[in-house]
Amino acid sequence: MSALSPHEIARAWWQAIDRADFVAAVRLMAPEAVVDWPLSNERMASPLMWQQLNEHYSGRWAATMRSVVAENDTVVTVADISDGSITVVAISLFTIENGQISNLVEYWPEPYAPPAGRSQWTVPISEVQVD
Repeated sequence: MSALSPHEIARAWWQAIDRADFVAAVRLMAPEAVVDWPLSNERMASPLMWQQLNEHYSGRWAATMRSVVAENDTVVTVADISDGSITVVAISLFTIENGQISNLVEYWPEPYAPPAGRSQWTVPISEVQVD
């Protein structure tokens, strides 16, 4: 594997996602890598499972990495993901070992309206669309 830093590996991952180049994304993963989506209770137990799931998605995602924090072999990213009709945020925790992604845990939170009674202490960050 190349001598990319953990930060560069995470950035390359999101660039591959933005191009819908799932083969390139898988090349960044260790053969035994696991991807977890705890909020939907899903695990992709291999890079191939992750690749096939994404290749069978009916839309085409575009990804923009908003921020990245890296310390040693741990990288956390926040990315905006859109298929043209919906836009979501992905918070991703990468574990990098031997120059490859060995574990990826992703949270795909959904926006919600603030609880009643707090508006005197808060202001909206942006317009939040809540169904």
